Amino acid sequence: MIHSMTGYGRFEDNDSNYDVIVEVKSLNSRYLEVLPKIHESLYKYENNIISLVRKACKRGKVYLNINLIENTTNCKKIKINDNKLNEYISEVKLLKKKIGSTAEVPIDYFLKLPDVFESEHSSQFPGNKFILKCIDEALLAFRNHREKEGKIIEKDILSIVKIINKEVKKIVRLSSDNSKEELMKIKTRINDIIPDFDFDDNRLYQEVAIILEKKDINEELSRLKGHMLLLEEYILNNDDIGKKSNFLLQEINREINTIGSKVDSLSIKHIVVNMKNNVEKIREQVQNIL
Repeated sequence: MIHSMTGYGRFEDNDSNYDVIVEVKSLNSRYLEVLPKIHESLYKYENNIISLVRKACKRGKVYLNINLIENTTNCKKIKINDNKLNEYISEVKLLKKKIGSTAEVPIDYFLKLPDVFESEHSSQFPGNKFILKCIDEALLAFRNHREKEGKIIEKDILSIVKIINKEVKKIVRLSSDNSKEELMKIKTRINDIIPDFDFDDNRLYQEVAIILEKKDINEELSRLKGHMLLLEEYILNNDDIGKKSNFLLQEINREINTIGSKVDSLSIKHIVVNMKNNVEKIREQVQNIL
């Protein structure tokens, strides 16, 4: 089953002291890269958190945000942060000395500075087990989102595969008729160049056979059919679909290019252009699957 490399999951829970909000989202990436943004109180659990995310995500650039919001009922009175305020006062005095100013600094200035006040609280931060449980739930939502996106991608890819298979059948039909046309064209050109020349049909057919053999696309068509069957099997029944399909698409594109270079028929060349366009559509989709 296909899973999209992009996804989003969110889970929110609370203990007696804090609301915990976990968000997981991912973007396309060749490898797995985990980018955590967590509350400072959770740094001691960071290795466990990243390990948990790595187990759940094979590939992609994964962003993990964990927010802790303290319940207001646990907050005590606001007090002055003496250490921070003293630092600000010292820096202001140093600045006044350097510029030779005797002006008084109004109290409003200090009220606007960050961390001058702090709230006193006795709340304990959530423990490792609770945090990991919240991450697990967010990852579950994240995987479900990836799966839903994957189903959409799968449907789209299979519809394009069906179109390409129809185009292959058209080429098979046209190429069988094309051999007869090529023979007639060669005979006509010889008559135009050397009128009334009495040539040996057997000799002519030998030369034509050599020419047509160089233009024969049966092998390419056979390999292309096999590649398309394998691609469909990957999409429906395989793991690591993204990497395997990407390699297989290179082989499919190679066979299509060879067919286009061998044939002279405009009808077949037009089909080849359409096939290359459809293969590119699949490639774009494959870049977004695991």
